[in-house]
Amino acid sequence: QFAVGGQKLYVRLFQRKLNWLKVNKIEYGEISMDLSPIIEELAEARFLQTESELEDLCEGLDLLSAPELKTLAKIFHLPNPNGQKQQLVDDFLRLAKQRSVFSRSQAGIGTVILKRVKDLAGKSVRVCKGPRAVFSRILLLFSLSESMEDEEAGSAGQGQLSTLLMVNMGRMVFPSYTVNRKTQVFQDREDLIRYATAAHLSNDIATAMVNGNWEEANHLYMCAKETWNKLKNHPSLSYHRILPEYLRHFTVGWVYTRILSQGVEILQRLHMYEEAVRELQTLLSQDVYCTDSRGRWWDRLALNLHQHLKNTKKAIDCIRNGLADPFVRTGHRLSLYQRAVRIRDSPSCKQFRCLFHDLPVIPVEDVTHVTIKGKMCPQMGMGKSVFLMEDIGDEEGGEDFSVSTVMCSVEELALTHYRQNGFDQGIHGEGSTFITLYGILMWDIIFMDDIPDVFRNSYQTFPLDLYTDSFYENRRDVIEARLQQLHTASSETLAKLIADIWTTQEGKAAALVSWGRFVSLQQVQSLVSCLGGIFLSGVFRQLSKDLRHCRGGLPDLVVWRTHTNQFKLVEVKGPNDRLSHKQIIWLSELKKLGATVEVCHVQAVGGKSKRLS
Repeated sequence: QFAVGGQKLYVRLFQRKLNWLKVNKIEYGEISMDLSPIIEELAEARFLQTESELEDLCEGLDLLSAPELKTLAKIFHLPNPNGQKQQLVDDFLRLAKQRSVFSRSQAGIGTVILKRVKDLAGKSVRVCKGPRAVFSRILLLFSLSESMEDEEAGSAGQGQLSTLLMVNMGRMVFPSYTVNRKTQVFQDREDLIRYATAAHLSNDIATAMVNGNWEEANHLYMCAKETWNKLKNHPSLSYHRILPEYLRHFTVGWVYTRILSQGVEILQRLHMYEEAVRELQTLLSQDVYCTDSRGRWWDRLALNLHQHLKNTKKAIDCIRNGLADPFVRTGHRLSLYQRAVRIRDSPSCKQFRCLFHDLPVIPVEDVTHVTIKGKMCPQMGMGKSVFLMEDIGDEEGGEDFSVSTVMCSVEELALTHYRQNGFDQGIHGEGSTFITLYGILMWDIIFMDDIPDVFRNSYQTFPLDLYTDSFYENRRDVIEARLQQLHTASSETLAKLIADIWTTQEGKAAALVSWGRFVSLQQVQSLVSCLGGIFLSGVFRQLSKDLRHCRGGLPDLVVWRTHTNQFKLVEVKGPNDRLSHKQIIWLSELKKLGATVEVCHVQAVGGKSKRLS
């Protein structure tokens, strides 16, 4: 119903935060030098609200700039009219709560402040919530694939619009695959609205948690829990439960389960350990949704029972049940096992030793540890350690070379150490080095046709089942054939397989592939030639079967000697840094597959020495 100008302006305002905006601050010269008639048209059609509907003082104050707030503060004789913006807002809100001294019928001071705010701000508008919610739902429905992997479910779909824009401008290209939507995820409009509401709520809770507002997070979580308890017996849920796991992600039950899981962390932060234990027991007893979180839940439950509630017997039962749960994988399995060993060997828990006689053993291979020393930079606040290193730049023509001191991370310091020890090539990529090789050598399988519902729109960077057990189950034969092909492949064959994908797909947006991880195709080929097909197929088998749990914990560095084809995989640990459970498991697995693996500890030294020793 709008002319092109109206459409363009609405999309731009939709992309912005849902706040009031001063009309004189809205400038989009590419649409029109005078936006007033377009704004009026959008307001008449109820796509925009005007200042006549601005009734919330807090929203009004937010509209003003700091100088405007100071002017207003002087008019109302606030105690500190030159304070910070937030301080002035708080003072105005406090003032607005005071009762009028004259009579009940007279306008309160809050109303007077709001009128002055509006006079100062002039014309202002805000996107109407009704139509905005409809567009958000359309975008949510259109782009389900992205919504839950990113924490973007609550952002009203702005991210998806940006993606569309990037594609239309030719700045972003997606892999080629066939969209095949077979299963209906939502039963009806109400079902979608319930999902969208839950997704926004989960997002609000996540925001409160990130900002450390634990009381607010707890309040939101309690409200969500109440809603979920009323919803639990809704007929649509029985339909959701039979969907494959990768579509169950987009159901209201999955989102509420995630909220209850967030609730556990909130309760722990507020030292409400008994409530956290009850919530975990509920999640573990009836959850059909977030099966991939069960390892974390068992681990948390054992921790709370043993450390906070001092109930060792229940903790041991919990560990036993957790280790028997098929959904508890890799790091969480090892974590539970090691907790059991610590309890078993603790002098204070002697009376419980008989309960451990049939504990399944999880063996991990020990690996080589080396220590190097480096000069540490005085810490600027928290964060990762920064080291100082002499960078020797060779000057052309003979003996002169310049020495300069550079700041670097522990990983860069370690790379230098290995370079000095004859490894002429090295990449600090953490897991992304191997994940990228996997994404390239398995490209056609990841994006293959014939599997319904894993590609539901044209803007996906991965199939929806990639991080579930179904990925391997749905493609077992082709995956096994590829692993066999890699197992027997020569260096030349591997180089050709890499080149075929690299030359046809480079730059396309694929979730597993970081194209910038390698400096060139030749560098990838050089690395793959060193690693060899037997080793790669072993690593890829683990990733294919359980990418969700195996994508974390791969070593920081891969270093290799191009002329001898030797390679080494290195996990680097700075001062006070320990191996995680996932890292311990990967180092052990990689060693079993025949790799030379090493943990390189970087020890900080003071004094004048900048040299690496």
